[in-house]
Amino acid sequence: MKVRKVFNNNVVLAVDDRDAELVLLGRGLGFQVTPGTPVDEGLVEKRFVVSSQTQSAEKLAAFIEEIPIADIEVTEEILRAARERLGPQVADHVLVPLADHVSFALRRVREGSAPIEYPLRWEVQYLYPAEVDFSREALGLIAQRTGVVLPDVEAVPLALHFVNAQFGQDLDATVRMTEVLGEVLALIRSQFEVDIDAESVAVARFVTHLRYLFLRERHGGLLSGTADELHDAVRAARPREFACAQDVARLLGERYGWTLTGEELLYLTLHVYRLTTPRAASR
Repeated sequence: MKVRKVFNNNVVLAVDDRDAELVLLGRGLGFQVTPGTPVDEGLVEKRFVVSSQTQSAEKLAAFIEEIPIADIEVTEEILRAARERLGPQVADHVLVPLADHVSFALRRVREGSAPIEYPLRWEVQYLYPAEVDFSREALGLIAQRTGVVLPDVEAVPLALHFVNAQFGQDLDATVRMTEVLGEVLALIRSQFEVDIDAESVAVARFVTHLRYLFLRERHGGLLSGTADELHDAVRAARPREFACAQDVARLLGERYGWTLTGEELLYLTLHVYRLTTPRAASR
């Protein structure tokens, strides 16, 4: 590897033999080093891949420069545990923003600052129970490794980071997705005037379907159309649920400019039925 740019005495941008960029962290790694110099790999403590999710090398390096190595290390441990609990799709690109958040939260507690009241607290707990449960475990791990007990409310932003890690999008997009998912469930509750059990199988399936609908749309892969006969049959059999699914589709169209296919409408109709029919909710 060779140095491409020196940010400070401890952080450099390097390029490997395949011309891939990495931000390297290590005490004295950039001291009296010039671009083109081979990297002293014995000094490298951490490596971070520059990708579209981490944006520019300069932004990535700026984050890393401000984060104590100990906070990065505990975050790496949390990410390894997250892959075991949430799945291998938890991507490395979340390491730096997650470490930045953990470091900020630790600093606030050490300084005696009041806990932050995060927006979307209810929505996050309702929509992402698996991520929230793991986030509470992560808070315990942080306490074990650092001796600092973070407030329970910190499970909310941590959960959003873990959702973000699975979808490969920036955190702002994940927050926006969470807001819209909350709007969708509120629309269904309002139209059917029912309480929807946040812990039911039906809610878990519906939220999973919507999350992957967001993912498919971002990659241009919405489900293909459906035969008119099946479309008409579902509309006739479940007219109220189908109408609600159309309203959900219109809401998504207003928020994102999407046009859902007939097949997507059928899936939404099925989920609305399961959400609003007690006997169907556990199927």
